[in-house]
Amino acid sequence: MKKHTIATDSKTALVTGAAHGIGRCYAERLAALGYRLILVDRDGGTLDTARQELAAAHGVTIDTLVMDLARMEASEELYAAVARLGAEVEVLVNNAGVFSYLDILATPVERIERMILLHDLTNTQLCRMAAADMVRRGCRGHILNMSSYSLWMPFPELALYS
Repeated sequence: MKKHTIATDSKTALVTGAAHGIGRCYAERLAALGYRLILVDRDGGTLDTARQELAAAHGVTIDTLVMDLARMEASEELYAAVARLGAEVEVLVNNAGVFSYLDILATPVERIERMILLHDLTNTQLCRMAAADMVRRGCRGHILNMSSYSLWMPFPELALYS
């Protein structure tokens, strides 16, 4: 088994869509490496459960932010909240996403806008903010943008998601 270096608690990882699924798995791995975590999800109950379980298992500092990232102002609000926590993000995992099985012609305009805001605008702005902070601090960081396999193999009724 490969031995991993444990990060100091001052190193912070920000994970969106962190309450369950792949985001929760990233949070688990980063906690095991000793990162302070900032977990973001719109599902507050599940997010709090994840925080409790990860803190008990790994003994790291974990902050949670319940936030809907499918809004124009979401990235600015998230980064302001991170600043209020006194955190400097070294690892950003853009994992939040929404899925839709509707034919694009049957998809309500509001759903189209929310998907584009979440998957494109919010992710891009978070990348820009995190990268600017990393450069300003003169440190190297890591940004991971999760994507779906359907990006490469679109399926019927998934045009918008793909």
